[in-house]
Amino acid sequence: MATLLALEDFSPSEDAMALNKAFEGWSTDRKGMIRILGHRNVDQRKQIRLAYQEIYQEDLNKKLKSELLGDFEVCINY
Repeated sequence: MATLLALEDFSPSEDAMALNKAFEGWSTDRKGMIRILGHRNVDQRKQIRLAYQEIYQEDLNKKLKSELLGDFEVCINY
């Protein structure tokens, strides 16, 4: 299975903070989440998950499940 090429200027902590910001407010910023998670490879997504846990003491996968519905929720299970 193919994956995305790694970004050269990737920062897991910046991505974790941007995701947290996407969760704020009345509705989740789905476009912001896609902009981050949809353009990172599997290793980078693991690093983001670890950075999110370290910064916010919260599991990113659980947070995503609580914020998403329908097709978006199904996607994070893969």
